[in-house]
Amino acid sequence: MNAPDNRLSLQKLEVFCKVVDLGGVRRAAEELYISQPVVSAHLRSLQDRIGAQLFERDGRGITLTEAGQEVHLWASDVLRGRLELQSSLQNLSSGISGAVVAATSMSVGTYVLAPVLIEFRRRYGQANITLLISGVEQALESSLTGRADLCVIATDAVLSSNAFDAELIAEPDFCLVASTTSGLVGDLVRPDELNGMPFVCPPGGLAIRRAQDNALASIGVVSRRVEIEMGNAETIKQAVEADLGLGLLWRASAEKEIESGTLREVVIEGADLRDKLYLVTRREKRPTPLQRRLAQAIRDHATHRFGPRTPTS
Repeated sequence: MNAPDNRLSLQKLEVFCKVVDLGGVRRAAEELYISQPVVSAHLRSLQDRIGAQLFERDGRGITLTEAGQEVHLWASDVLRGRLELQSSLQNLSSGISGAVVAATSMSVGTYVLAPVLIEFRRRYGQANITLLISGVEQALESSLTGRADLCVIATDAVLSSNAFDAELIAEPDFCLVASTTSGLVGDLVRPDELNGMPFVCPPGGLAIRRAQDNALASIGVVSRRVEIEMGNAETIKQAVEADLGLGLLWRASAEKEIESGTLREVVIEGADLRDKLYLVTRREKRPTPLQRRLAQAIRDHATHRFGPRTPTS
């Protein structure tokens, strides 16, 4: 047997498989809307290019030779692979499959992105979703280097680089919390009374610490006393529950504890303290349809969770 010709066409394989599957040249010709001589010509050409006899006469009909059976199995796999590729490409172009890597910080990942990504994956079962959890600066670096397709971060304190496109998608509100047994403050406090009070804070230098400091400074609180620094919202809540100090947290991260009674909200008189939540991508990055679809899902969730942004923001 000669080596197969590399110029085998998908059309010839399709005609061959139709003849085998339908049991004859006439039926294949009718199915493909071509003449019987054209079908026969394709079979002869395929046989010449394969370099082996594919059919043999069996009474009035034809049957596959041993070589023909092998070629039929191979050709069926090739045609099935073509259909799978076509379907995959269609899914990619329509935004229902593909891969997305999102980067974020612990609090945003836990209280904002996780529910969005879980629901998105449930809806688009062919999507490959990855969530990278780190600090704000590391999330931005992942976006800049291409490791992440997008990142969602709170605070604009580190968004001065021309390398990013940053879209403000929400303004999550802060709330002040205390232990339910704390005698530091009542349920209502004036801003000036918070100066000098003990606080449980994120570590200095982190973006969330800068956001808290800026929010409090906007109402005149510039000298809170840092009792202990804790690395994320969950550990901050534990320290506040232990009455080490007050905590300033996103309402979204403390609402379960407030509702269950393990933390107490302290209303700051006349204050409406808010953070800023940004959807960030590398400048000039061309997102895939799936990535655009996920970005819109994140925007919609942020609006639903935190409300529309104020016009002056």
